[in-house]
Amino acid sequence: MPDPAEMSIDEFQQLADRAGLGMSRQEVEELKPIYDLYAAYARQLHDIDFGATEMIVEYHPDWPED
Repeated sequence: MPDPAEMSIDEFQQLADRAGLGMSRQEVEELKPIYDLYAAYARQLHDIDFGATEMIVEYHPDWPED
């Protein structure tokens, strides 16, 4: 995952435009630090090596029983 600090404000504006968000330049400048923060968290998750372990999530609608 690329480093979000590498993305310029112009590239972020293009990203928002391609997503159809219709954001002004001021809105993009206000949103970019938040994007950078969460992109850094996402990058940390992508860097985790879970190895050969398969992760399973189970949902039991009848749990817990009262």
